[in-house]
Amino acid sequence: MQARLRPERWRRRRRRRAVRIISFLVLLACAAALAVGFGLRPHHEQATLAVSRVQAARAYATTAWLRAGRPWSDAEVDDLRGKLAPLAGAYAFPAQTGLLISDGRSGRVLYSRNSRVALVPGSTIKLVTAAAALEALGPDHRFETSIVTDATEQAPALAGSIWLVGGGDPELTSDDLRRGVHELQLAGIERITGDVYGDGSRYGPDRVNPDWDPDDLEYGWAAPASALSVDGGSVQFTITPHAGEQASVDVDPPGTRMIAAVDTVDAYGDNTLRIDLLPNNNGYAVRGQIPYGAPQKYWRAVPHPTQAAAVSLLAMLRLAGVDVLGSAMTGIAPQPAATLWRHQSRPLDAIVRHMFFLSDNHYAEELLRAVGYKASGLGDLHNSLAAERAFLHAQGIPTQGLVLADGSGLSPRNRLTALALGQTLEYVLKQPLPLPAYSLLPRAGLEGTVAVRDDLDPGAKGRVFAKDGYIEGASAIAGYVLTAHHGPVIFVFLVNDWQNGLDAVWSDEDQMLDIIAAS
Repeated sequence: MQARLRPERWRRRRRRRAVRIISFLVLLACAAALAVGFGLRPHHEQATLAVSRVQAARAYATTAWLRAGRPWSDAEVDDLRGKLAPLAGAYAFPAQTGLLISDGRSGRVLYSRNSRVALVPGSTIKLVTAAAALEALGPDHRFETSIVTDATEQAPALAGSIWLVGGGDPELTSDDLRRGVHELQLAGIERITGDVYGDGSRYGPDRVNPDWDPDDLEYGWAAPASALSVDGGSVQFTITPHAGEQASVDVDPPGTRMIAAVDTVDAYGDNTLRIDLLPNNNGYAVRGQIPYGAPQKYWRAVPHPTQAAAVSLLAMLRLAGVDVLGSAMTGIAPQPAATLWRHQSRPLDAIVRHMFFLSDNHYAEELLRAVGYKASGLGDLHNSLAAERAFLHAQGIPTQGLVLADGSGLSPRNRLTALALGQTLEYVLKQPLPLPAYSLLPRAGLEGTVAVRDDLDPGAKGRVFAKDGYIEGASAIAGYVLTAHHGPVIFVFLVNDWQNGLDAVWSDEDQMLDIIAAS
């Protein structure tokens, strides 16, 4: 049966998609350029997604929602394939396309095309990062940040130094540090005779991924990985235009050195604002002009997150009236040390959900380091990627053609097969998580970065839970569909180097999801 749109419906969808794809590209402006994927050869596989004995044992206790729905009969599978084939083979999909659709309970492959060919996954590689982190740490894991001291006398004058010790919390904020400063004040500390240190040694030195596009490195979405990062390792600039005067520039976290000279022009003037690092990474220069209107916010990555965290804490202490005689620097906390303040993150499953909803690269890179640290006590990039690969191998997930270069999908070197990503989704689906695995993902057409995929039929909206990815030349979407009659279905669509427009790719993908949801 030809599952194609009527011409008038296609034209309406195409017009709407032009706007939505622009919105999508803005949402994913964090993407780096990537190389063209491998050449593909269409073929159909009749394999069953294998699960390890460990997975099978855990799957025994799966919840009612996973057991809901009837098994797929051969006739129903044939009918589904007949509906999907015209779309999967349509002109919109280039040769470099990998598709996999499988039953979430049994792993039975319902449809596939080139599912064993490694392609660029973009941000869908975050699904692998999350799976490895949930396995290594558990969904209830919380990351801890603390302030410790070597001083024996602490109030009113702390006779020594303090250390802000990072535990890899990806969501640590400047407001958290302000609460820490308040705790120190409640303890009666009015003066610190020593220095304020940042200790990010848990994962080794702060590092930028060498595979990332250099043009991206100034932006918050490509901040260096560090065990101690505040506000995602970024600085927020708020520029407020004033009629006939220079714009005011505010920065958060405090303590960031800044030189600002921004003119206000009329509301229809050009925005020529530039935010550049000063020599030796010693602060920022904010220059140019901005049209009159509402305040605008910009984010920039800090080159050295651990040092920046120490600088921010020192500034906050002084702003709160604590007299600090020393300066901000980096260093490893002494052992033993007295704890002055302790902060815990939300549980890991909540962090993962945030990462999926916003496609947060910083969260992904921090979770990758946490996996490496848990496995070997080393949280550098090399050991963390090795730990993630070992996780896939331990679960029996195929690593054919696999290239892991980061945890977020920014690197153009990442390669992953649709089969491997599908098995990863199956693995997570069968874990005893506090909430069903699909609930960690946003609903396509309604939430998160997949809100722009809103041309799904009404019967499919709210039933497709997905993570998408886009970097130059590659588009991907993967997740779960809660079908009408057969329970959860896993889907993976990896499309590289399309020639006929991304709107056509998305249209065919959405129609395939409509068909799956109705099954």
